[in-house]
Amino acid sequence: MLTAAIVTAAVLGVAKVVRDWLILRHVRAAMDAGTPQDRVRIGMRLAEALGGGQPAAAPGQAPEPPGGEVVTPRP
Repeated sequence: MLTAAIVTAAVLGVAKVVRDWLILRHVRAAMDAGTPQDRVRIGMRLAEALGGGQPAAAPGQAPEPPGGEVVTPRP
């Protein structure tokens, strides 16, 4: 029983690491291919998803860009 619990925990841990690695690979590819405005937008969303950055904006309201940077929304 203990062995099954340990194996299950190990498999779930490896699956989480692989999932995180794939997500970060996609984020890195998007950052490399994007414009400076895209990079700011991606960075802000990533910081928000990781629990940092500014609090989420109210529905229908765009989040404020970091100090000194202006981001124009796409049409």
